[in-house]
Amino acid sequence: MKRATAAEKDERLAHANALIKTISSYGRRFFYNARHNRVAEMVIAPKGHIHFIDDYSGNAIYVAYNGHWRGWSHGGTLRDLVKRLAEYIRTGEPLSINWIGPQRFDDSNIWGYAEEEMAKCRAEALLNQAVLP
Repeated sequence: MKRATAAEKDERLAHANALIKTISSYGRRFFYNARHNRVAEMVIAPKGHIHFIDDYSGNAIYVAYNGHWRGWSHGGTLRDLVKRLAEYIRTGEPLSINWIGPQRFDDSNIWGYAEEEMAKCRAEALLNQAVLP
């Protein structure tokens, strides 16, 4: 596999941040903090490491770290999504739409978004190059 150029990673970073913004715009507005009026984002540090800037704490979290993410203000499902977005930035392998509000057996989603809001979120996510149907 060829190594991604900085320009390719920057483009994928923009896709990942657009997806985070989409998620923060619907339902329970994960990745958005009203108190700080801040949307979370991913950044690439000067040495090439990928970090997540948490919307609540403002902390830069090194996403390749396998232990406790200090300053992380969300749950495990969203942590897995952020790790998957970091993988997309590194490799270019798009996410399945199933990462966006994973479905339960009763057709609800584990994020607790209303059905209509989840449908809007997924529809907008599918416009993003980071997501495949």
